[in-house]
Amino acid sequence: MPETWKVNDSISRASAVVFYLLTAGFYTIIALLGLVEHLFLAKLILPLLSFNLVLATALVSLGLTALLFNRRKLQIFCSLLILSFISYLWLATRQGQLQDLSGMPLPLLSVLLLLAAAILVCSHTTRVGHYLWRILAFICLVYGCYAQLSLWFPQLPWQNTTPFSSSLLPIMLIMVGISVWLKQHFQLQVTGPLSHSAIAAMLMFQAGYGIWFALSVFDVRYETHLAEQKVTRVVSQVQAQLAFSEELFQRARIRWQRVNPAERLQFITEDLSAITAAYDVVYGAVIFDQQQQAVLMTGKAAAFQAQGLFSSEGTRSWLFSDSDQEAMAINRASLDSDSPIMMLRLALPVTDASPQFLLVLINLQQALLVDNSVGAAKIQIYLEVLPQLLFTADASGFKRATLADLQRRYPYHQQIQPDQANWGSIPFYVFITDLTELQARSRLHQIILWVSLLFCCTFILAVDRTRLLRHEKVKLSTLAKFDDITGLLRRDAFYQAVEQVVIREKTAPEVIIFIDLDGFKPINDSFGHDVGDKLLSEMALRIRLLCGEKALLARFSGDEFLVYLPESPVEATEQLANALLRALSQPSTVTGFDVYLSASIGIVQNQEAHCSSQLLTQLADVAMSNAKQAGGNTYRFYQDTMADNYRNIVAMRNKLQAALDAEQLQVYYQPVIEFSTGKTVAIESLVRWQHQGRFISPVSFIPIAEQTGQIIQIGEQVMKMVLRDLVENQGLAKLSVAINVSAQQLRRYDFVQFLAAVLAEYQIDAARICIELTESALLEEQGHTLALPNQIKALGCQLAIDDFGTGYSSLSYLYRLPADIVKLDRSFTRDLTHDLKQRKIVEMLVSTCNQIGKTVVIEGVETAEMSELCQQLGCDRAQGYYYARPMPLADLLTFLNRPAEQG
Repeated sequence: MPETWKVNDSISRASAVVFYLLTAGFYTIIALLGLVEHLFLAKLILPLLSFNLVLATALVSLGLTALLFNRRKLQIFCSLLILSFISYLWLATRQGQLQDLSGMPLPLLSVLLLLAAAILVCSHTTRVGHYLWRILAFICLVYGCYAQLSLWFPQLPWQNTTPFSSSLLPIMLIMVGISVWLKQHFQLQVTGPLSHSAIAAMLMFQAGYGIWFALSVFDVRYETHLAEQKVTRVVSQVQAQLAFSEELFQRARIRWQRVNPAERLQFITEDLSAITAAYDVVYGAVIFDQQQQAVLMTGKAAAFQAQGLFSSEGTRSWLFSDSDQEAMAINRASLDSDSPIMMLRLALPVTDASPQFLLVLINLQQALLVDNSVGAAKIQIYLEVLPQLLFTADASGFKRATLADLQRRYPYHQQIQPDQANWGSIPFYVFITDLTELQARSRLHQIILWVSLLFCCTFILAVDRTRLLRHEKVKLSTLAKFDDITGLLRRDAFYQAVEQVVIREKTAPEVIIFIDLDGFKPINDSFGHDVGDKLLSEMALRIRLLCGEKALLARFSGDEFLVYLPESPVEATEQLANALLRALSQPSTVTGFDVYLSASIGIVQNQEAHCSSQLLTQLADVAMSNAKQAGGNTYRFYQDTMADNYRNIVAMRNKLQAALDAEQLQVYYQPVIEFSTGKTVAIESLVRWQHQGRFISPVSFIPIAEQTGQIIQIGEQVMKMVLRDLVENQGLAKLSVAINVSAQQLRRYDFVQFLAAVLAEYQIDAARICIELTESALLEEQGHTLALPNQIKALGCQLAIDDFGTGYSSLSYLYRLPADIVKLDRSFTRDLTHDLKQRKIVEMLVSTCNQIGKTVVIEGVETAEMSELCQQLGCDRAQGYYYARPMPLADLLTFLNRPAEQG
């Protein structure tokens, strides 16, 4: 089954904290630069973020910071501020005074802010808080992802058409959603100073936002500048149109002054008709006499007169004012018609018979039709001809609209008051009618934010991975140097540390103490390695507390420890050794009940220079082995004789292995005599080793073989040699053979399987084989169970308890054990002839064995008197030097052919 991915596998707590700080810093810089925008850049044609959204961002930034630094009072205060802000937004909405929220729906913003206020006062460790944090993170992530997709795919519904903020909001929401989730998942909290990497990441991302802000402000200021230029151009073009019209009639007036007064009216009439027909900008003209009566009308003047466009009180008051100055005004009554009029009043040459003034009717629509197509965004320029009534100033067509209607359709606009001379106070309004170009640039600018965020996240993860690698390196170095169970030095690190110790003036010898725990292996095997590890850790702590800070301590191997003392007199060393023995023998309760251990300690002292720590450790190990051979729970100082003995053991081991490899071991046999017949009924196989012409006693090499594991190879070779002798010699056909099996053979591998295999290989009747096991070996390996004896019996072999009486000597165990033969140890026969108590014991044992059907063999019979006594006590069989010594196969065959054996 594949392993489940966990967030902790990719993101550490440190990385999560830095990302959270990144988000908090991001909201902080947005709020700060938003305030800068609204305070110092208020004349922009559209805002990057609305002021309300800037305030919301500032509150969220404050809340995020309070959460991370666990400032409870600040969290509550910020929560109250958020609730107050939500109330203000809805109140402003009801009063129709709510400003733009940069495309953020008010209900959604209110829900997010309510959840933010809730998590500020409700811990994520509570049941309710757990769900509130999850819901807030989920909504932010979902809406943030959808807002990002709608920015990339404009065909999706519920578009945020606000430029720039539409590219900023997705990142804001996604980051805060992730941060809230990380805060809950890792239970993030900062209690100390920020790391340099965290500060660097925050500054880098804020620099990225600064670049985004600068580019966005540049784009908006560029559009604002273009709008101002367009208005200036419109004003210039309108003024040029009006100036041309004025100049046209000024020249006409000069011509009229040169005409004979009697013919002047007729000339003026013809001239005005020609001008009206030649110029589209002129609707017509009206000449008023001194009695304020229209004496001449050209073009559409008569139609306008009929519509009553000149009959209003305001228009007549302006027309017939006493001023002789040229004047221009918009005819308000015509604004609702298809032909809005701008009126130009010019004084005519005044004589008694001349008209008083000329009223030129200028086509206002034609005057405002100017080309303003230059620019990036699509904008529409409107002239406020009356309060709340605007006319377009665009060559593409003429439109009129109210200001309120235009503000509803085009939320982004700007009022511009031209500063040209002779323009007056009539303002222009510039509306952005198509945001496509700005949206495209906004998407490009957003790439800067995503790249900055990706770079910062990569930087965070890289720093974190570097930190983890450095930590792992230190950990590996520590693991290589220190033991992971006890915390002590490892062997190699111990040697290096000892070699680096510098003693300027030695006042006492340096000391290495080798400690081996007695009886640790059975506990480790019985209770498991976990308990064993805890026990080792406790023992190591006891050693550390006793040895002090100046000592170097190491775990040498499984249950062995090393202590190095740079300087330690003999008396102090002995006191420490005794203290260690007492401390290590104290009971331990790691298993749930008292466990008792002891220790064997070897000590080596050195006053020579340049003596390697490895050599000193080996010598201490030799001393420890000597202490263990003395029964354990004691200490020994190293002596040179120990080393000689140790070298002899090593040499013996090497020679024995060479003999095993060359199959130089021999099998000797000792007859077992039946008392009832006096004949040989069985033989016992005994291993012999002849090296360089002399025999080495089994007492010398068998214990070494037991320690080194070579006893297994010896046992296998002896088994095969015995079976081969049985197959190849018919003289042994009627005898059973006893083969000794070591406890190591039972412990190291499946002995029963090996026995079955060799019996099958040599095709020997299993009943002829008697396996001899000591009672101590059986009890140690089988834990007082009968599994192994029953398995041997199941093969058909006989089973003998060897050296009975030297181990546990449990009669109940003797009764339960499925053994055929019980061999009494020679310690029973040593004083049997003159020790009545021992004789009674033997008599009791023999009687018991006879009653439960066991054959009794007594070993060590060396005299006729002893033989007769053993027979009288009821023993079934005997073996010993009185009958025959162990002999090679050829001598055994000769022995079996004696007349006594044949009779």
